[in-house]
Amino acid sequence: MVSTTAKVTIIGGSGGVGSALAYTLLTAAEPYDIILLGQRSQTVECHLMDLEGVAPFGASTVRSGGLDDLADSNVIVITASIPFLPSASRADFLSGNIEVLRPYFRALAELPSDWDGYIMVVTNPVDPLSTWLSHWARIDRHRILGYSWNDSLRLRVAVARVLGVNAARVVGWVIGEHGDTCVPLFDNISVDGNPVQLSSEQQHAVVLELQSWYRRWTALRVSRTTAWTTASGVAAMIRGLARSTTSHWCAAVRLDGEYDIDGVAVGMPISINADRVPRIRSLELAPPEIEALHRSADLVRHRADQCGEVLVA
Repeated sequence: MVSTTAKVTIIGGSGGVGSALAYTLLTAAEPYDIILLGQRSQTVECHLMDLEGVAPFGASTVRSGGLDDLADSNVIVITASIPFLPSASRADFLSGNIEVLRPYFRALAELPSDWDGYIMVVTNPVDPLSTWLSHWARIDRHRILGYSWNDSLRLRVAVARVLGVNAARVVGWVIGEHGDTCVPLFDNISVDGNPVQLSSEQQHAVVLELQSWYRRWTALRVSRTTAWTTASGVAAMIRGLARSTTSHWCAAVRLDGEYDIDGVAVGMPISINADRVPRIRSLELAPPEIEALHRSADLVRHRADQCGEVLVA
């Protein structure tokens, strides 16, 4: 971050995730200058009227803005999306969200190569969209982070359930696509910092919970996305970027040879250190995990190829 008060611009501030993130940041101890952008201006104004009453509880400010706010932002969070449809998979949102994001991605692609902020892509499907933007943007690939931490958070909840412990005690990672081809890393799970090996039955129960999560969510037939979980995770990442202490989370970053994958953004464990440059953590993966990761990356590459050009309407 380049200033004491980080400027966070939320593209999609009229939606559930964007407004929930604004609320989460407003009630945080750290000060933020929060900017809301959204195509539904009346909804943005409605959120602002509500959020302004929250501001006295924290140290932050909130206002509406425009594309001219991007250049001096420290963090740009992209949550804009077509309406959530309970009957749709994450991949089904690709064609609609390409058109929603194209004008914003066009502006982001013009940011100079030395821009020192961070872009967080939250809109689904996050991996193809992050890949798409990374191919057009001038900025370093490590500064474009697709939000895919929810899979790892759900893994921790599932592991905690089979072990009968509090989820806050569990650390575990899911890599690959934010979707059905995600890859849980069972050899990298710990409880209270101590490595834990799940039985085959426990692993099966965890995989079943992970793979069925989205279907169980959409089966409720409620037109709502995971606003609270996602907002909390993104806010934690923003705090990690603002501090000089080491933090770890998961994000889709375009790979450049890591795990023998090139040009595709998929979920990876990420570390932020004192220099605040996100780095992909190198983990020892078993052959089946490598194979599953490559299948996941191939699917993301195929979908990203459908996005077309950012700079052409």
